[in-house]
Amino acid sequence: MEEKQISQTQLCALLWAGLMAPAAELLPAVTLPAAGRGAWLSALAAAPVFLLYGWMLAKVSRCSGGLAGAVRQALGPVLGRLALAAFLLWGELLLALRLRLCAQRLIASGERDGSLWFFLPAAALLTLWMARGKLAAFARAGQVFLAVLLTAAGAVLALSLFQSRPEHLLPLWRGDVVPVLRAAVPLLGVLGYGVFAAFLLGDTEPAQRRDWLLWGGGGCLLLALEQAVVIGNLGPELAQRLSSPFFALAKSVGVEGAFQRVESIIAALWTFADFTLLGTLAFALWKIGAALVPKAGQKPAVTAALAPGAVLGIAAFPEGVQAAAFGREAALWGNLILGLAVPAAVFLAAWGRGMLRQDPYLVYKTAEKAEDIAAGENPEKKTEKSEKSD
Repeated sequence: MEEKQISQTQLCALLWAGLMAPAAELLPAVTLPAAGRGAWLSALAAAPVFLLYGWMLAKVSRCSGGLAGAVRQALGPVLGRLALAAFLLWGELLLALRLRLCAQRLIASGERDGSLWFFLPAAALLTLWMARGKLAAFARAGQVFLAVLLTAAGAVLALSLFQSRPEHLLPLWRGDVVPVLRAAVPLLGVLGYGVFAAFLLGDTEPAQRRDWLLWGGGGCLLLALEQAVVIGNLGPELAQRLSSPFFALAKSVGVEGAFQRVESIIAALWTFADFTLLGTLAFALWKIGAALVPKAGQKPAVTAALAPGAVLGIAAFPEGVQAAAFGREAALWGNLILGLAVPAAVFLAAWGRGMLRQDPYLVYKTAEKAEDIAAGENPEKKTEKSEKSD
């Protein structure tokens, strides 16, 4: 519990455990309109972009002790703060959306009707409890959650694999290349949730590039397999009409003499993915808030983020269908802008300023001292104070 940093393996576990929540809800429904039966290849088409952006975010984060500091330093004091404010507001909206969808899944997994007024505040309180703790403890929990989720998803896909029909997936030819590339766009919107995990890179121990290639490539490969099994079982037309094809597939899974219907169990286990994504968002909002208001503490920051998130989760989506529609459309476009466009601008600005060619520690300390001078604080006195406190 005394650890201050987490490993890249733990961060990648948090990333993929959290991404399994929107992936199970949206894939392959959002990729089918563009590519039809070739939609399962969209994850492979999106993999190079996803891997490239992961490398870019890690590169700029090392120059300033974290992604939030990199945004502020690369874009300047004005544009940098505006970009961080945009991340803060968008993360708050996604937090409200995920709280609402998590509560709806908890209601759906029960045998009796439940109350949104109970499940959503309960989910918010549990997320608050996790986010007020240590990041290292949350990261270790994320590894356990990922193991449970992969086991559950593997069981559903394995039991459904032999029921797949090849004609739902093949044949594919050169004319399907452009539709598959077009289908990679909404899939990148799903993966765009992961940009908030990048704000925790400042608390991550240095790692080899090969680790990210294995995690990123392996995750995209599993998303391709999941879409292939869903489309192969349900068919492109039916899978496109369903709101959550993966959970619909779980309804048909069973083993004679053992269990017949597991959709409630799968829906309940998927709350691990919801809480991982919610906790990651809460920690990221704290990091962003600390970059905007340096004196912001962890516990007040996550409390200030989750309180309005819970209220918005109830008030902003009066009907469950509206929440699902927002997550399927507007949320993906917002993730594309803040998960792809803004990080690309930050990387190019950092490269133009020479930040990527300098020593990361010196760049960070120089920018920190410049901010102290601009704020009218004597940096020498600040150093003396820090040495005395140490």
